[in-house]
Amino acid sequence: MDDVIALSFDRSALSDDGFFLRRLVDLPVFAPPPLRDDVRRLAQRAWLDRARSEYVGVMIGRRFWGLLVDINAPVDIQELALNMVLDEQRHAHLCIAAAVSLGAGPEVDFDLSELQQERTEEPIHDQVMQMIVQTYSIGEVTALGLIRFALRDLPESGYRDVLKRVATDEVLHARIGPALLREVRSGHTASWLPWPGDEQVRQWARSYIGAMAERDVVESDELLLFGDAAAARELRQVGIPHSGDFRVAYHQALGTDVVDGFQSMDGLWPSQEA
Repeated sequence: MDDVIALSFDRSALSDDGFFLRRLVDLPVFAPPPLRDDVRRLAQRAWLDRARSEYVGVMIGRRFWGLLVDINAPVDIQELALNMVLDEQRHAHLCIAAAVSLGAGPEVDFDLSELQQERTEEPIHDQVMQMIVQTYSIGEVTALGLIRFALRDLPESGYRDVLKRVATDEVLHARIGPALLREVRSGHTASWLPWPGDEQVRQWARSYIGAMAERDVVESDELLLFGDAAAARELRQVGIPHSGDFRVAYHQALGTDVVDGFQSMDGLWPSQEA
């Protein structure tokens, strides 16, 4: 079993200084309505879970950037990777602020392996390609589909504003994977990242799509609470989209948006796998 580590996402006194505050992410105004205790607890958990996911994204992005440095990727691609690391850091900050506004503490538990994001023993070019295929052509594409669903489902609020800001950044995160795949497959990157072959890419993609399809993306107690119309209304007011529809949106993004990205590259993805 992985070790669990608790991190506190508190703020320092520097954030009280206008010079530094202007250089930090601008927090929206949170105005939570009166909430039932069970709704408040679930909303706190949901925002802390989002913060955890975003902060793990920081570590994943840092690993990706480090691999790009090691293979001497072009400087613009390295810069884009660093931009994504900062995006994830800001997203975590926003999600923690949303959770705290609902009465949560700023502490989040992580599996140590999530934070370490250790490299494997595989060849470094394979590690880079797996991240391009799995993290950025599948995981982030699915994430963008989900956040777009949430924005359609939720009423205006400071909580929805957090997701709107995240969505603006996620467009880059979801586009860079397919764009890099096309570049590598064309042979334009052969001097620093060779194409491993269509079949190898399909194997990596099928494996990750299969694993993601098996994930239980919604907690059972959340589904149950959304069966209560009053609770569902309160949850949506604090940025928690309808769980049943969220699950449907997840599988639609995975089965449509992701596959469309691979099928946009002629001959890479057989049409019968759509």
